[in-house]
Parts: sequence; structure tokens; C-alpha cells
Amino acid sequence: MTTQWGRTVAAVTAGAMVVLVSSCSMMSEDQKVQELRRAGVQGAEAHVALLAEHKVPTPEECLNNYKRFTGGAPWDEPYSATADWISLHGDYFVGSCVTGTPRIPGT
Repeated sequence: MTTQWGRTVAAVTAGAMVVLVSSCSMMSEDQKVQELRRAGVQGAEAHVALLAEHKVPTPEECLNNYKRFTGGAPWDEPYSATADWISLHGDYFVGSCVTGTPRIPGT
């Protein structure tokens, strides 16, 4: 009886792991564009928030507040974010934060 229970638990655990691993896939190009657009909007919102806090939205101030407003770049690869993606995501946020206008991908 115990061995049957153990096999059932092992099978369910293995099935759950397959679902977990298969759901952690690379970000599509459309998802990346969507995330860059979101980073731009968050940057523009950060511009307003920093002004309300009597801070000048300089590139340094915006970069210092990047994680506060965005939580950081989402993963573009399974289990991590590549350095190029983190940099690009941050550029969209900081550029929008400095100007107060959301940066739009492809423009």
C-alpha cells in the first residue's frame, strides 16, 4: 500500500515538474515589444512621481528608481534575463522617465 502511494506521489510530482519547466520558455518578440512599451509607460509615470517628490528626473535619478517602479526587467530566457535585455528594458524606462513621454518600440 505504501509503495503504491509513493509511486502516485512520484508520478504527480514528475507531472508537475514537466508543466513547470514547459511554462518557463523564451519570451516571444511580441512579448518583448509589449514589455518595452510597458517600461516606457512606467518611466513616464515615474517622471511625474519624481517631480511630485521634488526630485529632478535626471538619468541618474531615474536609473536609481528603476527597480522601484518596474521591479526590474522580466526574464527573456528560461530562468533569467540576458544582459542585453536588461539594458534595453532599462533604456526604455530611463529615457521615458527623463522626458516624461513613454518611449514606443519601433519609433
